[in-house]
Amino acid sequence: MHIPPFWARGSYTGRLPDGREHTCDAWGWSSESEAAARVMGVDRAKRVFDKLARGERPDRYDYAVKPLREEVVERLQYGSELIGVITRNRYGALVLNTPSVAFVDIDAPTNVAGGGLLNALLGLFSAKRRVEGEAANREATRARIDQWIAANPGRAGRLFDTAAGWRMLMTDKRYDPTSNETRRLLEELGSDIAYRKMTERQACFRARLTPKPWRCGVSAPPTAYPWTFAEDEARARAWAREYESGIRDYSICREVKRFGREASDPVIAAIAKAHEKLTCGAGTLA
Repeated sequence: MHIPPFWARGSYTGRLPDGREHTCDAWGWSSESEAAARVMGVDRAKRVFDKLARGERPDRYDYAVKPLREEVVERLQYGSELIGVITRNRYGALVLNTPSVAFVDIDAPTNVAGGGLLNALLGLFSAKRRVEGEAANREATRARIDQWIAANPGRAGRLFDTAAGWRMLMTDKRYDPTSNETRRLLEELGSDIAYRKMTERQACFRARLTPKPWRCGVSAPPTAYPWTFAEDEARARAWAREYESGIRDYSICREVKRFGREASDPVIAAIAKAHEKLTCGAGTLA
């Protein structure tokens, strides 16, 4: 997993070939200290400057390897083994990251109408049809999942209902998020392509544990992590308390089915327990 606990901005100032002075900034990260993160930030800023000086576009610098810049809320251990990390993402929701227990979110297609006045007027009379269409899409996605389960008797897992479709927790064994096997698994189940890329790039599986704030009437976080000033962190902490209060009547998913023979693996069991403790409930799915 690429989830460093320390982040810092680094700056580099130099002269471009035309004589102008220019400063570049970049984030650095470290598993050791903020100082080490700042050293990396300076180095990355210098690389961006060097590309500029050569006449190259700064966005051609390889940012694809950058870890997600998220606050580490909790580290999950099994003995001395780090089996998961709970982080807070850019819009404030808690996310479970795990290096070997596979989660697969499978969204059902949505029926999105085009813009314009005519479509808006027609939409007033077709809300019921849209709801029926979305329900049909959800059931079609469920049928495809059930077909996959039937065609793969060696697999095991737990299927959950979510606001956007379905979530599967694989329990037959641990998976390598960077392997060809995992890549095929995510493709076969119809996981979102952005999630597939992130799984491989970050070398971990991710499962959102708490609702998206806008689905619960909660505003967006006022500041982004990491915080430069103490007052920014205080505002973020106050927002988190408001968010936690606002999501009490909501849940992420509900278990609907278990299939296959689950592995007798304490790590899988621990991750499953942590996931279900925070996600499953009787509240509105969000």
